[in-house]
Amino acid sequence: MMRLRLAARRELDLLRSRRVDTRELRTVCVALGPYRNLTTITAAILALHPHCQVLNHAGSRILNRRRLDFIRYPDPATFDAFTRYAIQISRGGRRGDYGGSITLSHAFASSPKLRDMYRAAYGASPVKDVIHSVFWKESLAVANHIRQYGVDLGDLLQENPGLRFLMPIRNPLDCAASNLKTGHASRFRGLDARAPIERVVLAILDEFRWFLELHGRYPDRFFSFFAHEFTAPTLRDMAQFLEIDANEGWCKNAVGVFEIEQSYDHPQALREFYANAVRERFSDHPEFAGRLLRFLGERPEGATL
Repeated sequence: MMRLRLAARRELDLLRSRRVDTRELRTVCVALGPYRNLTTITAAILALHPHCQVLNHAGSRILNRRRLDFIRYPDPATFDAFTRYAIQISRGGRRGDYGGSITLSHAFASSPKLRDMYRAAYGASPVKDVIHSVFWKESLAVANHIRQYGVDLGDLLQENPGLRFLMPIRNPLDCAASNLKTGHASRFRGLDARAPIERVVLAILDEFRWFLELHGRYPDRFFSFFAHEFTAPTLRDMAQFLEIDANEGWCKNAVGVFEIEQSYDHPQALREFYANAVRERFSDHPEFAGRLLRFLGERPEGATL
């Protein structure tokens, strides 16, 4: 019975989404990278922007649905249907994988400052009056989906000029510990919830490496930032990437709520494992390696920071 109700709700949302106005839309941005990697706080600060609409999770309602899965079926009609549907279901929903409005996420639940900023600007309205960019926060599920079906990202990007991909970069050791603590480690292909932390660290670095290679091929369509480098200029660069205005009020509010949980206490052996893994995996990208090693307070020989 529950499955039938959910299917009926999905069909109703599809019907309602046809009335969604996307005439002012410029970009659609999809998060990539691991879970527990600052994607939620990134989505939250984008939700504070007056012209950015955010969809939290909801991959189970979109991926592998022929009418909505623009990743596997990258034609403009499917992309348009996804965009309208994403805006429609971001009006409500619930916390967790079912997804919906980012205002129902743990970022808003745990931050009175964030809730107050949103309410002061938009009241109880879950959808912006004018939308220039849609951000979808379903990072690792989308990355796995792309790889599972061998999606040609060149074709996908060519078919949909407004499509962008974004990845925050948290301290990978903290990210790995958080994935194990929350059970999200099982979402990395080939791992389970009790995987050794070293394997989770390597899986995270592999996600970063994959994104870095894609950025090298399509520099205008992939954007990343490091947590320890997050400033107002980072926001202005992000706004330019998404083709939204970097107004001073939004930048000030976003910097004010960008808070990172206190770092985990990692044993020296794990820190050394991480440093060696970074140097090995990113030996041909010393600048990127140096920025990763800054989480430990060090950098490799020749790195430019």
